Amino acid sequence: MSSARVHSVHIDENDLELYCLGRATSRQLAPIERHLMECPLCVSRAHAALEYIDTLRSALKRIEESAEPDPVQSP
Repeated sequence: MSSARVHSVHIDENDLELYCLGRATSRQLAPIERHLMECPLCVSRAHAALEYIDTLRSALKRIEESAEPDPVQSP
């Protein structure tokens, strides 16, 4: 995989997503983190992505919990 695509202005959407998911490669990390130190807009985009990821994880957890069978009760 190539290094992160930090365009002349902002971080590529796919690379930002990988970063927020903790899946960015070591080659991608430095340019992304360097850009985040200087760009409030991309920091805001990263926060929004992280909130979205947290919301999805919470929803999936609730779905999994509701799908679990009820424990068998003893008479």
